[in-house]
Amino acid sequence: MKNAASTASQTVYIVSGFMRTGTSMMMRALEAGGMQACYRQSREDMRKRYADEHYDPNFGGLYELERKDYQKWDFPRGYEGKLIKALSLGVPQMDVMPDGIRVVFMRRHPEEIRQSYLAFFNRDLRGTERLDERMEHIIARIENRRDVLSMDVLWYREVVERPLECFERLRDRGWPIDVKAAVATVNPELCRYKLERLTIGVL
Repeated sequence: MKNAASTASQTVYIVSGFMRTGTSMMMRALEAGGMQACYRQSREDMRKRYADEHYDPNFGGLYELERKDYQKWDFPRGYEGKLIKALSLGVPQMDVMPDGIRVVFMRRHPEEIRQSYLAFFNRDLRGTERLDERMEHIIARIENRRDVLSMDVLWYREVVERPLECFERLRDRGWPIDVKAAVATVNPELCRYKLERLTIGVL
């Protein structure tokens, strides 16, 4: 029988969610909290292409792997004991991991997602009227995996407004992090699309 420390060292830690839900913020915080995050610097080309002196859509980076990494038949093998970002649709299809996965799934109000997406790509995101339903479906599929050791759903605004509570929750659920170091990276000023300040449906 494997002891808890041995199993933890082989667990894959995953940040998931739809685009523009704070997944990169969460990756940056967990990396600052001491986790070994894996991502490709080459993915920064996309961020730089859309950023300018007035707006950086992903302060600190995208924290993503390449598409070819996600498409490997045995993904996420090779990332045992490490932290990766995998957007929502990829997680249910991942290979089953012998020592399990821990997932934090980021959520956000669909209108905040839509307007943040519009600011990033200068085009509208279609289908937001069913986005909550799609998120619930993906969450249920992830929770149904037999290798899930923990699955925590956190709202972007919850993390921005109450980071200590959120990172303490993850630590208590088996995420090996320095809570204070993680909390220190959260900058509320970077939450630029808040529902209470938005004109709903604006293009």
